[in-house]
Amino acid sequence: MLNIYTHPIFYKHDTGVGHPETAARIDAAIEGVGRAGFAEQIVRDPQPHDDTARIIAKVHSEDYEQELDEACRAGMRLFHSLDNPISSQTFAAARAAVSTALRAADDMMQMNKRAFVIARPPGHHAERVEAMGFCFFNTIACVADWLREQNSIERVFIFDFDVHHGNGTQHLFEERNDVYYASMHRYPFYPGTGAANEIGIGEGRGFTKNIPFPAETGDAQYLRAVEDDIVRIIDDYRPNAILLSSGFDAHRRDPLGGMRVTEQAYGEITRRVVEAAEHHASGRVLSLLEGGYDMEGLAASVDEHVRALA
Repeated sequence: MLNIYTHPIFYKHDTGVGHPETAARIDAAIEGVGRAGFAEQIVRDPQPHDDTARIIAKVHSEDYEQELDEACRAGMRLFHSLDNPISSQTFAAARAAVSTALRAADDMMQMNKRAFVIARPPGHHAERVEAMGFCFFNTIACVADWLREQNSIERVFIFDFDVHHGNGTQHLFEERNDVYYASMHRYPFYPGTGAANEIGIGEGRGFTKNIPFPAETGDAQYLRAVEDDIVRIIDDYRPNAILLSSGFDAHRRDPLGGMRVTEQAYGEITRRVVEAAEHHASGRVLSLLEGGYDMEGLAASVDEHVRALA
């Protein structure tokens, strides 16, 4: 019931010495998959997806994609902000993240298997034409838009449990009612968005849900919010597919998050979403790695997450 995807190019996005978004995160996530007993399910070099360029241009723009490509070719070290160091292979890695996630979504539709995508750079902070927060292309948004093009997918639910609010994903869909975005995150915190009164705009009003938590929030509050809000939303919205922006940086060990969530809670959160997906989305769940910057915390969380997905 589960396929796992990664790609060797993800190691070549070089963020420099001391940066928290490091290639070691790929190894930590793969370690977690191995602990869960699913190492043989890893697709390590998936075929490129034919819709990659078209979907990136649809979600972002051809000009933005070209700007990132040219910046990497020119040897620039930063792109748009101090948070976004780049190297010669950053464009290729970011594009491969989208391609790999689209391949996972396509296989999910064809094989009826859930998916976990171990990719970097992450994506949920990326705005339409602005890179920020370690993110360049909004991978989860690309997957959501591609899924909406499929005949059997009328509604997509995105659940983002990264410790940071996914400003890019929210803004890309906040005027639409065919993609519901829900986020649990620390607030106030980077990037400054994600207040409870941000609920969508126009036709999308009521299809954005933000659940802000103060620093030091732990398992009980997270699990209560999943039960009282996230599962209820899924029951009401009845999506045809569920996407997870799976950031594990609210883990109690994480150096950036300032929260108290355990790996066991991540497993329980995932189980509740999978149960709801079985009722409403034909079991379709695709999870994409976002944050998580303590290597042991990340490995332990992925272990629990993957067991629950499977």
